[in-house]
Amino acid sequence: MFVGLSSWLLPIAIAKLFGAAIVLDQSLSAALLLNIALILLIWRGSHVLSRQTKVADDAQREVEIVAVKDYATGLLNRPGIAEKIEQKLQYGENLSLINLDLDNFKKINDLYGHQAGDELLMAVAERLLLVTPASSACARLGGDEFAILLFGKAAKRKTALAIAKQIQNALAEPVEIGGGITTVSASIGIYVQVEGSSSIADVFRRSDIAMYQAKKAGGERISCFEDIMEAEVQKRYKMEAEIREGIPEGEFVPFYQPQYGIRGSNLLGFEVLARWNHPDGMLIEPIEFISLAESTGLISPLSFSVMRQALIDAKDWDHSLTLAVNISPVQLSDPSLDKQIMKLLVETGFPPQRLELEITESSLLEDTPLVLSTITSLKALGIRISLDDFGTGYSSMTQLKAFPFDRIKIDRSFVFSMLDNEESAAIVNSIASLAASLNVPITAEGIESDEMRAYLDNMGCSDGQGWLYGRPISKDELIKLLPQIALSAGNNNIQNVKAAIEPDSAQNNLENEQRISNKASR
Repeated sequence: MFVGLSSWLLPIAIAKLFGAAIVLDQSLSAALLLNIALILLIWRGSHVLSRQTKVADDAQREVEIVAVKDYATGLLNRPGIAEKIEQKLQYGENLSLINLDLDNFKKINDLYGHQAGDELLMAVAERLLLVTPASSACARLGGDEFAILLFGKAAKRKTALAIAKQIQNALAEPVEIGGGITTVSASIGIYVQVEGSSSIADVFRRSDIAMYQAKKAGGERISCFEDIMEAEVQKRYKMEAEIREGIPEGEFVPFYQPQYGIRGSNLLGFEVLARWNHPDGMLIEPIEFISLAESTGLISPLSFSVMRQALIDAKDWDHSLTLAVNISPVQLSDPSLDKQIMKLLVETGFPPQRLELEITESSLLEDTPLVLSTITSLKALGIRISLDDFGTGYSSMTQLKAFPFDRIKIDRSFVFSMLDNEESAAIVNSIASLAASLNVPITAEGIESDEMRAYLDNMGCSDGQGWLYGRPISKDELIKLLPQIALSAGNNNIQNVKAAIEPDSAQNNLENEQRISNKASR
């Protein structure tokens, strides 16, 4: 202002006042222009800085949103819901956390594709928002796992259970994905009325423990956390560590259960069954550790350790005797399985023609092309393949024709009840007829009496195993009995076979033989 007045207005005013000529100061004029330019530059810089600051603030807000939001569903992510849990815990508010995991989501992905899987996750997210209270917070924790944070009145046990049931019902409604219609279920765990002293980690862990219990019970269930569950999980972690340590220590050993021809009572071979020689002195059955080994990725090293020892044990036995070894569905999904087994055979010198691998029906549903390729490769080595526990899964005639099985094994549950249960008897008859049409021999598991043996013989089952013939025993026990077993196997009298394995169990009951005849004629 001063420069402007000095350079223009003031000289003119003075000239008019005193009647003198107007003399302009060029230096002050230049100063005026420089000041104007400076002002414009400052204004422009300030405007640019303001815009950059706004862009930076917007970007920061976007980063903060992305940091707590799940990109696929728009729900909160794990850090996002953890932040809300922390806030509620700090204020001492009553809260509950629902943790749900979709059942069989992998199969939906495999069947319809990953894009369809993403569509399903979106549909689940929408349904969660529809049936949960507006004040709650829904999150996708990762994969197919979701969480719902409840607080206030909604956090009470009865209300939380009711909301979980509504979620279950909402998910049961058909959903259109990948051009098809499917349904989905979930295993739901709830940690209700969280204690104020709990940490965020406690909240997540305990709701996850409850969810695991629901999944363990068969899925599509709701489970609330109880203190005893945490003790079971600690026991599980301890056992996992012991299994991990026990495998290289050789604590898992093979036991052998004899398999006989039903009609001729001739010894055919043995099924290899794992046992755990626990350092505490206990001999632990597979039912106690196999599922844990499968879920923790330890089944392959455990199984191969037992198989290696069995192949070494049996290499020099009578070459007519076979070894049947169970293969887990988890192992069968490994594309290198055939190479690993081939390596074992080479290292131990065990003839592949004497090895039979038993796979379950559920294995056929995991990755059919891979399973078929693996089986074909194994058979090319001379190894035989049997379908174990037949009747308990979902095998169809098409699958049985597609897979080159050398044997079908009837599950022991049907054999055990077939004499007293018409439905079980019908299943056994159907399996026998199916196997006959495919020209595949049948082995019946769980034969415990002469009556069962005679009935199965009448149905066309060729081979069998069970307590009638002998229980699983260790290598040392088997070596003592092996000469007797081989001698008895040449005798068609089943009582002599029983006496060789379990001398105390051998009986010759004429009344029982009459019942055999009556049952077999049904």
